[in-house]
Amino acid sequence: MYFHVTPLRSGSSGNLTLVSYNGTTLLVDAGLQSQRGLSTALADAECEWNDLDAVLVSHLHSDHVNHHAAACCARHNIPIHLHMQNIDGFAKRVLPRTPARAPLKPFYDDETFSIGNISVRPFRVPHDACGVTCGFSLTPADRQRDIRVTMATDLGHNGNGLFERFIDSDLILIEANYDENMLNKSRRIDRDRVGSNLGHLSNSQAGKFLARVLRESRKTPSAVILCHLSRDHNTPELARATVRDILSSNRFEGIPVHAARQNTAIRRFSV
Repeated sequence: MYFHVTPLRSGSSGNLTLVSYNGTTLLVDAGLQSQRGLSTALADAECEWNDLDAVLVSHLHSDHVNHHAAACCARHNIPIHLHMQNIDGFAKRVLPRTPARAPLKPFYDDETFSIGNISVRPFRVPHDACGVTCGFSLTPADRQRDIRVTMATDLGHNGNGLFERFIDSDLILIEANYDENMLNKSRRIDRDRVGSNLGHLSNSQAGKFLARVLRESRKTPSAVILCHLSRDHNTPELARATVRDILSSNRFEGIPVHAARQNTAIRRFSV
């Protein structure tokens, strides 16, 4: 039995990642801007709404969850799992725009819970969304295999307390939103917000974060997937090259580094 992880879309225009293990399938975030777009993204992985057991929400920014996803979940009776402190915000911002209601399943900081055969442990990350922003550690609920998939796709800094969450992961999904030189030259009015400690993580911050994680880990991840790349302040080639250079300079060579895409799925990763 393998964990299968497929980043379907990742970026400011929308985020969703398909995860499956031993008959359980879930979406981590579902933030595209139309129901058709969401269904098309699922179809890229030969998946339909009826195949899903749940949607797991990291935070309330609309590129991670919105009324389009809520409507699809309601139509197919798919439960939406989100942090307890995000329930009110979700109810006020998202639910009034949907004619029906999907089941809402609250979770709490560091409370491990199961969605079918997948065990989920949420942890807080620094970001400027209302309520709470979470990363997730995903493991087999049956504990038959020692597998860990760890992901955090929106975070403003990589300070103490976060890297421990990623130690001994078999697959890592981490934000690498911007190249610092490109951001400094940008004319976008939100430039300061993007580079703040509650905004997004740069390529170099992601690389240094990963190097610290690997120094403390007893095993090497099969791959690293860089997520939430900015369309204006980054490129997949630049993100991968920066992270690879930092890992190599810290003697962590040979680890595959991939970049998730804004408008298309990348390959399925199995661990």
